[in-house]
Amino acid sequence: MLYTANVDAIAAVSLKKATAMKHSLTGFLTLSVLAGFYIGFGVILSTICAAPVAKLGEFGPALAKIVAGATFGIALSLVIIGGCELFTGYNLLILKGSFRGTVTFGDAMLGWLWTYLGNLGGSMLFALMIIVSGIYAQDPFKGFLLKIATYKMNAPWWELFFRGIFCNWLVCLAIWSTFRCTSDSGKLIMIFWCLFCFVTTGMEHSVANMTIMTLANLLPHDPAAISWGKMFGWNLVSVTLGNIVGGSFFVTFLYWFATYMDEKGAKRMEAVKGGAGELPRAGGSPEEIRDVRVKMKS
Repeated sequence: MLYTANVDAIAAVSLKKATAMKHSLTGFLTLSVLAGFYIGFGVILSTICAAPVAKLGEFGPALAKIVAGATFGIALSLVIIGGCELFTGYNLLILKGSFRGTVTFGDAMLGWLWTYLGNLGGSMLFALMIIVSGIYAQDPFKGFLLKIATYKMNAPWWELFFRGIFCNWLVCLAIWSTFRCTSDSGKLIMIFWCLFCFVTTGMEHSVANMTIMTLANLLPHDPAAISWGKMFGWNLVSVTLGNIVGGSFFVTFLYWFATYMDEKGAKRMEAVKGGAGELPRAGGSPEEIRDVRVKMKS
């Protein structure tokens, strides 16, 4: 069928993760905290690399976005290859199991809740350690990060929401692609391109924002522009909701729906296969499709 193998593979991962959560919530939360750390590494690498570039004249800010996009990919690469539990990725990894029937919707919601809390705890702890390290003590690094955080905490709500949609659409596409790729190099390439797109174009990732805005709140800042209230009550609400829509609908649901309809059509055509007339080639059996591929190659 169309994407049955990929959908079933993700549904199996959903079951595995939901089972791990029930076996040991402590272990599950530990892996969620690790995801917060790993996204934090992407934040500091991309901002440290981009900050000096942003000062390079008229085209500096645009070049800085490109540099940030080209370096942030380490974040999801560590999450996927290193192995941990990321809230934005769960919009694909565990919700697909609910659509496929391997995980209850309640377990999927619990997975969302615990990964979100674990990611938040990991991001804030990581930010605290970075502050102590002094990486952002001086300009241009401090000023660059504060500028980013100021925008995130004061941008229009709907703007943040839709940027959250596009962001997690791309993040979940990156994860979906890792199930479609047969090599680790292919997986890393797809992760790079999807994250390069969302960072360079200025989309909003809730877990990355946890680190950025915690850093900004811990640095000397303008309290009218940057505050804990704006972090939790404004940015994270709008961006998190956008991330949920982007990953859950535009990737998880649509690929599941396309596969479900393909399987449904195949069953209907199998039921009438003994009737008069020849079935359309696109609705043929797997053996017939393989025969077509062989003929095309020859």
